[in-house]
Amino acid sequence: MCKLHAYTDNNPTLLVIGKILLKQATPYHNPGLNGSIVKELQSSGLLTEDEWRCHLGDMNDIAQVIVDGHTWFSLLSVKIHLWMQQPGDSKLDIDHQEGGGYAFGMLYPTINLSDIDKAFWCGLDLVKEAAVLELNQLAGVEQAMIHSMEDWIPLPVLWIKRYF
Repeated sequence: MCKLHAYTDNNPTLLVIGKILLKQATPYHNPGLNGSIVKELQSSGLLTEDEWRCHLGDMNDIAQVIVDGHTWFSLLSVKIHLWMQQPGDSKLDIDHQEGGGYAFGMLYPTINLSDIDKAFWCGLDLVKEAAVLELNQLAGVEQAMIHSMEDWIPLPVLWIKRYF
């Protein structure tokens, strides 16, 4: 949290900030130079996103990756924290983890993003309000541009459904 505190302290006009925590079930250990997968990885090229998706398989199987008896990755949990600036506050309060201005969600072992989804939309509204305020303060901005921004509605977030 020290880095997140430093970031918010150095950027007092932030409206929304998030933190994603990936927790491993077991600590990672280097496989060394032995094992067939090491030589294969050293000689292979990078995959495109489409190639990667073809090899992905079942998303429920990503919690643990073991090749040649070596554990490359062992996932315990994926948690998401999201903070939003509250009306009247001078900056984000990332020490606050209850009620308004804070949302929590999980992507693994269960998917529970309802609070994150709501908070994300509130965060977009904050950004939209700040943009409209900024446009109103600029000289020579046409009213049509300001009204377009006021009427703007973002598209639904579909990235979760793309992979899960």
